[in-house]
Amino acid sequence: MRRLKITSMLFLASLLMLTGCRDFGVDPEGEGGSNFQGDGVATLTVPFELIFGQRAVIDETDLTIEFTMVIEDNRCPDGVDCIQAGRAGVLLTVTDVQNVRYQLVAFIPGLVATPYQNNDIIQFQGLRFRLLEVSPYPLQGEDVDVSNYSVTLEVEPVQ
Repeated sequence: MRRLKITSMLFLASLLMLTGCRDFGVDPEGEGGSNFQGDGVATLTVPFELIFGQRAVIDETDLTIEFTMVIEDNRCPDGVDCIQAGRAGVLLTVTDVQNVRYQLVAFIPGLVATPYQNNDIIQFQGLRFRLLEVSPYPLQGEDVDVSNYSVTLEVEPVQ
């Protein structure tokens, strides 16, 4: 059973890697003409931010994306000498028009400049997802409440 969970997590991790830029493509009014009840509209090819629990309709598709969970955040804090850079992992939930939910897992290494354009791409339903940033970056001795996390993502069509 444990092996199945690990295999499932590795499969999901290969589906999505995303995070980062400050030119966000989410329309907070959610006026995308979609039948989804999301919190905004994410424009294809424009990096956008989702705060924990927020959803956005992916423009020109019948999909929504939600920042569902922080799986881990063991990135080396700023100003600390670490043996490893660590990483942050997040769970994103993509929902289609039939309300079928798909879970994508994305990771980003610690100690990288953001937006991290070199992060892995996850291809799913004709789209390429990339995690560019997970914020906030950890500080020594400070715990971050999950509600304070945000991710920056970029979604583009597969060419």
